[in-house]
Amino acid sequence: MTSEYKELTNYQKTTLDNGVRVITETVPYVQSISMGIWVHSGSRYERPEVNGICHFIEHMLFKGTDKRSAFTIAKEIDSVGGVLNAFTSKELTSFYCRVLSENTELAVDLLADIFLNASFPDDEIEREKQVVCQEIHQLEDSPEDLVHEILGIRFWRDDPLGQPILGTIPNIVKLDRNTLVGFKNQYYTPDETLICAAGKLEHDAFVQLVERHTGKFPRSKADVYKIQPKSDASAHVEERDLEQVHVCIGMDGPSAVDPRRHAGYILNAVLGGGMSSRLFQEVREKRGLAYAVYSFLSSFSDTGIFGIYAGCDPERLQELLNIMGKETLELSRSITADDVSTAKSQIKGNIILAMESTDSRMNRLAKGEYYFGRRVGVDEILAALEAVTLDELRETADWMINEGRYTIVAVGPVGKDTDLFGYFRGL
Repeated sequence: MTSEYKELTNYQKTTLDNGVRVITETVPYVQSISMGIWVHSGSRYERPEVNGICHFIEHMLFKGTDKRSAFTIAKEIDSVGGVLNAFTSKELTSFYCRVLSENTELAVDLLADIFLNASFPDDEIEREKQVVCQEIHQLEDSPEDLVHEILGIRFWRDDPLGQPILGTIPNIVKLDRNTLVGFKNQYYTPDETLICAAGKLEHDAFVQLVERHTGKFPRSKADVYKIQPKSDASAHVEERDLEQVHVCIGMDGPSAVDPRRHAGYILNAVLGGGMSSRLFQEVREKRGLAYAVYSFLSSFSDTGIFGIYAGCDPERLQELLNIMGKETLELSRSITADDVSTAKSQIKGNIILAMESTDSRMNRLAKGEYYFGRRVGVDEILAALEAVTLDELRETADWMINEGRYTIVAVGPVGKDTDLFGYFRGL
């Protein structure tokens, strides 16, 4: 596979008078449209005393507006076979839907209504507190999810970036309508809002629809709370009565705009990004140490985390950590030209396959605008990946995999006095 990729696309961007940016990508050969309203709001912008509020607001926007009840919202999207959903991340919140292109006006009306006119009924707030608390309990009952959650908290100790997206039960229980509405007014501002759409649409007609439904959104500027994160090297054990020990190890990684990010993608693919990766082959295929083992790279606007995960029987923990440590520490010296070629092809294939989804295209529009202020085309990404050299990969690996900067967390039947640093030989 070469780095060439001819995009059959029509990208356009319009900024409304109130500051809302409308970005579209016309895909004429599909019959649907994926649309999302994105706001620069997430758990890293929450003060500790209201941690979890962004995710809670996300839930509440589906609980009714001045003209729609929660049931009406659900029925309207179901009646056209559409999908309506939302998510909150560390830095962004998105409300999105996918419908047939003939239902574009309904999608715009519905999303704009819940985004701008949510009523935050007191009875719904109290009921949704129970729902979110159950969601937190569900995460705590999933050891693989829990070990990642603890890793984030420990890796960015005392920093908002490490706060859990769901928040804490004490915080959720004490939320009230005034606090929710005040936070929404602070962060859900036109200058921090994007409306992105991909699919069978015409840009100017879509902009007119959006302006009709959001034109009264008053211009204002968000008061963003953010501090520069710093990682914190540490080891942490969470004793649980489980069949396995779940281990997660985090190291510094490139940000979403760091020139080294493409090298990071390739290193992630080589170490633990697929069935042919080092960790999968050495840990699972050759030794049967774990069912799930992988590496990951999570990038944010100004920092990132490169990590590895596996779960194994308690009596084989030392063996697992030794293998994981060996493969990770030796990555910069052991990586070969063949590894790089395979990883590049894998990543390119994943990117191009994702372009067959209007949801993926819509997501790409939003993230390109937030992180770069422009559209980042697939052809540009593929060319950047292709240009990464073996020397650049080795330099990036040496920077990320540093003995003095990593955090390790274990959840399961393992004693709190376990020397995790000692088990992970060499680090």
